[in-house]
Amino acid sequence: MGRYIAKRILQFIPVFLGVTLILFLMQNVVPGDPIKLIAGEKQLDQVTENNLRATYHLIETDGDGNIVYDETGHTIETPLWKRYVLYVGGLLHGDLGVSYQQSGRPVADILAEKYPYTIRLAIVAILIEAVIGILAGMVSAIKRYSFWDVLVTLSTSILVAMPAFWLGMLLQLLFGIVLKNATGGSAYLPISGAGGPYAEFSSGMYYILPAITLASVSTAYTARIMRSQLLEIMNQDYIRTARAKGLSRHAVILHHALKNALIPVVTYIGIDFGTMLAGAILTETVFNWPGVGYETYRAITQRDWPIVLGSVTVIVLVVMVINLVVDISYAFLDPRIRYGKSKDQG
Repeated sequence: MGRYIAKRILQFIPVFLGVTLILFLMQNVVPGDPIKLIAGEKQLDQVTENNLRATYHLIETDGDGNIVYDETGHTIETPLWKRYVLYVGGLLHGDLGVSYQQSGRPVADILAEKYPYTIRLAIVAILIEAVIGILAGMVSAIKRYSFWDVLVTLSTSILVAMPAFWLGMLLQLLFGIVLKNATGGSAYLPISGAGGPYAEFSSGMYYILPAITLASVSTAYTARIMRSQLLEIMNQDYIRTARAKGLSRHAVILHHALKNALIPVVTYIGIDFGTMLAGAILTETVFNWPGVGYETYRAITQRDWPIVLGSVTVIVLVVMVINLVVDISYAFLDPRIRYGKSKDQG
């Protein structure tokens, strides 16, 4: 297991370098001068402009950080490859750069402030997905061709076909406006923000609508995967053998079928959790949720490229770690993986 983990971690290195290289090149291909983006409508003097360019490694500096000039007295532009090396070197030291638009604030500090909101929202959403999705899939498989099976199949089809941003706005309309008007303002749910010390609702109330929106499509897929896997496993020979031994249907499902049916479900939920931790841009934007997704969207609209690069870099790392955890969980869910691996090594 240790060698497998080490091998997977080594595989992360080219993926990480490839993604950061693509993002870095995209940043430099996009037209526009970052210094002018920082200055906005202000007119900078030459000294201030050169100092800013040196800070962002756009022009060459010596070992002491002093600007280097050519024979004609002009600054020397830093080669693209050198800027990429400096960027990766900063990443290895935890330096994600500084924001163009937020007064030179470190990107790491910005993401550290935003990420707790995304993590908490992702945890609530993944719990909804896991509990409702698995239970709905089990009921649909066990009660095949019944009313419950039709209900689950119809509901999942609707959720899969429904865009998340549209569902979010529909929930805002129904539970934030229609319900408020119908009850005279006595009962409704918050439709924006994440609460705070002076908020109208308790902090937990602000998670309800965004979490449901974020989990909706994933819950539908989880239920579908669970149903198909459970139906397939219930027709296996070892399930028939367990029934022939006199075990009840309840015992057969819980002790024999469910564990094997959960393997692809856990895989999907694990990967989806990594995606949620990456920040759901649409959901966070619709609900004005102060997470990484909304911050990335804001940075894109304002062309604040250090935040875009920093957030996507962190997202890549999070997704790779989650995928590694999911792969390791296979061995604990399916003993055949451990036994098969030992046999091959032997």
